[in-house]
Amino acid sequence: MKTINIDKLSSYKVDPRRGFLPAQDPLEQLPPYFDAWEHVAAELSVLLLTGRLRPILEQWTPLDINRLKDERQLQRAMLILCYIGNAYVWGGNQPATVLPRGIALPWAQIAEKLGRPPISSHASLALYNWRRLDKEGPLDLDNLDTLQLFGGGIDEKWFYLTAVVIEAKGAPSLQALVEAQNAVVGNQVDNLAQNLKTIAATLTDIYTITSRIPEKCDPYIFYHRIRPYVAGWEAPGVIYEGVSETPRIFAGGSAAQSALIQTLDAGLGIKHQREETRTFLADMRNYMIPGHRRFIEALEAGLSIRQFVQDHQESHPALADLYNDCIRGMDKFRKKHIEITVRYILHQAPKDEEAKGTGGTSLVPFLSTARKETQEQLLG
Repeated sequence: MKTINIDKLSSYKVDPRRGFLPAQDPLEQLPPYFDAWEHVAAELSVLLLTGRLRPILEQWTPLDINRLKDERQLQRAMLILCYIGNAYVWGGNQPATVLPRGIALPWAQIAEKLGRPPISSHASLALYNWRRLDKEGPLDLDNLDTLQLFGGGIDEKWFYLTAVVIEAKGAPSLQALVEAQNAVVGNQVDNLAQNLKTIAATLTDIYTITSRIPEKCDPYIFYHRIRPYVAGWEAPGVIYEGVSETPRIFAGGSAAQSALIQTLDAGLGIKHQREETRTFLADMRNYMIPGHRRFIEALEAGLSIRQFVQDHQESHPALADLYNDCIRGMDKFRKKHIEITVRYILHQAPKDEEAKGTGGTSLVPFLSTARKETQEQLLG
């Protein structure tokens, strides 16, 4: 069975140092031809506040996306249009059911080029939505700012930036998973043990950053002022003028659209067998960067780390302990995720309303099931 060559991680849009974050810092400004987009993006919060966003966008004519010369420009354009487009739909007294041609057409064209749906998702909200204050400094919370917001404010910034740093902290685990699979192929127990240690340490770092979300993001502000703008469009959907007269239905931005946790599941052999969980996670891959989807699939197609550890449990019991440390790390992260979900969504939602994620799932049952499926992988 084929294994992933570590030298070719870049073919999956994976960076050994930054993981699923772009290898180059995101572009901060498009060429002057796109100034109309940049101007609205810069003024988005005040245009939402004054109710002027929709009238402006309804006067737009579609810009020629062929003037975007490389992927960094495409990703910058996608970031801007994701925020402007979602703001148009959710930024009025009633949700819009039609996106005007001036934004709908270029948004759909760029999304097609990038292999993602034309709606705000984790890739734009987090992966390409940051800049370093010190351009030579680390990807840490004390050295990052966002490039784009809906309403503005420290709570919204902090929410996105914690997601960025979680991705950065998760980077070492991606290379370690690849090397762990290669160690299984080569029957290299010591090498496998070292990479399992790296994965467990990475999971501790991810947990630490996740635990910091409440420091500067208030649950009330998140639920009432941030979350509404990252929601998707359920039935009957939204018509993209100039693209199709058939309404389109998309999920909203969701942590499940991050390739990081699904990659760890794939590499560690955590199987989500229950139909609702499996179907939802598979659907969320459609919102990922295509290379990241392929990376998950490549790990799933490789030899099983878990099976190798289980087969050598008697001769190398320490290996099973290291594997279990990784599973416990995943379990601990998922427990923290549930706690944050309860505090930020369940406790904020109206009492007569079912708390659903922006991806459309019944939140606590879904997360609890994913956690139980994680615990089931512990080796006895």
